[in-house]
Amino acid sequence: MDRAKVARAAFTAAALTLLATGCGAGVTTASPGSAPSGVPQAAASAAPGGADREAGPDTERDAVRVAIVGDSLTAGGGRLLSDGLDANTWMTYARGDGVEWVGGWAKGGSTIEEQAAAVTPVADVDVLVLMSGTNDVRKGIEFSRAAASYDAVVATIAPEHVVVAAIPPYDRSPAAAALYQQALERHVLDRGWTWTDPWGFARDGLVFAAGTSPDGIHPTTAGYQRLGESLRETILEVGGTRGDLLQAGPAADGTAGGDRSRTS
Repeated sequence: MDRAKVARAAFTAAALTLLATGCGAGVTTASPGSAPSGVPQAAASAAPGGADREAGPDTERDAVRVAIVGDSLTAGGGRLLSDGLDANTWMTYARGDGVEWVGGWAKGGSTIEEQAAAVTPVADVDVLVLMSGTNDVRKGIEFSRAAASYDAVVATIAPEHVVVAAIPPYDRSPAAAALYQQALERHVLDRGWTWTDPWGFARDGLVFAAGTSPDGIHPTTAGYQRLGESLRETILEVGGTRGDLLQAGPAADGTAGGDRSRTS
């Protein structure tokens, strides 16, 4: 057999071996981030940086990098954000298609002071979404005491832009929650951050609308989805695309979160 025939035979054998190995791996090995049937795809990855839904070759490069901080309203059903996203985590419904979750900290029952003490830096964050205050109201902590902790969270994450979300109704102390929220909104606007209230669907005056909460504190799973969709719109409104942010450079006032304010 001449050298050409020998080379062709060796190449064919190697190709068949590689094909057989690849097919076997496809049958026995689940790909990272794959989700069981019926689970939102975004919930499949427990760690930030998992595959975005319908991600194309340029999605990750252009996506707005988002960190999130808060209590159980952000942590979801697992009570700890570090456990990963689930159907009761708003970020499950906000990420993908231009929004990349890159980290943060959230724990059920935590106050803003506890969040400020626990959060650690996250590299290269475009938008921080901070939603906290319900547990301050629960524990009788006035906003004047809590204000510095909001600033501390922002200083630790050091994002380009800051979005602070209103807390939902708190049926156990609705008037106290409303007072805390008014003070929080003033603080946010004074800092030049973005204020948004994504809870319009759930409000009936100072309490939860009928059918939107199982306990007067948290929304239903359908409510978490509406919350995530609303916050996603705000993230994209504030952050645009990754390319926009890189072209624009640092915030005009030279500080993190120097974006325009928004009241909804």
